[in-house]
Amino acid sequence: MSYQDMLNNFPKPEILNTYQCEGCGQDVQVTEMPIAGGPDKGKVEKFYLGCKCGDIILAEQAVEKDRQARTRHMLRLFDQNSLVNESLKKATFENYNPPSQELAFAKDQLKMFADNFSAVEPHSFMLKGTFGTGKSHLSYATAKTLLASGHSALFLSVPKLLTKIKDTYNSKSTFSEADLLELVGMVDLMVLDDLGAEYTNARNTADNWVWSKLFEVVDSRSGKSTIYTTNLSSTELETKVGTRNFSRIMDSAEIILMNGKDYRRKAF
Repeated sequence: MSYQDMLNNFPKPEILNTYQCEGCGQDVQVTEMPIAGGPDKGKVEKFYLGCKCGDIILAEQAVEKDRQARTRHMLRLFDQNSLVNESLKKATFENYNPPSQELAFAKDQLKMFADNFSAVEPHSFMLKGTFGTGKSHLSYATAKTLLASGHSALFLSVPKLLTKIKDTYNSKSTFSEADLLELVGMVDLMVLDDLGAEYTNARNTADNWVWSKLFEVVDSRSGKSTIYTTNLSSTELETKVGTRNFSRIMDSAEIILMNGKDYRRKAF
């Protein structure tokens, strides 16, 4: 029997229905035909021809695995532990005891956010208040909670972040500015602590390197969860970071006020 004769004798599928898949948008044919060989020979089965959903899922899983691997690699290169004060590393929600209703509200809001975190439903906060009320404590506790649950998070004071960017200009740096900004943009949660404490050249605001880099950082966080902390008033912060940066930050962040006595010196 020739190959063509074999093809002619092969069971022809019967087309039962045709529709457009809502998942992949492809035209799908629902066919029915008997199995040609094996232990189930002759058994009639349905086949869905044209659907690409399975391929799309596999591709998305491969992309996500690659993203997670790159994030882990960049976090190792960045050495988060070297950039956080020793006292802050002990910060948790449990060991933060708010002395006022305002600070208790801040704790509850951030703990709820951390416990119910979703990378696909981003939410950002601006923690604004006086010195020592626990803004860094709570934001670091939030980052630690997310890390413990398998998400990626990075905590950095803004002055240290800018210093780290400048360090990449050294030829001996282990990673580039592009690597650093990629990491900042890809983590599930970024904490930018002490916004407004960075040095800016007030005499040359038309060509301000700090403002430019801050815009790149803030822009890279579009569609991601970010926590900002600051001791400055809105007017002071806008003057410090520039109107464009201030507008971009405030458009996406929920403001939580954290005013009160210096939490770190309450024992005195």
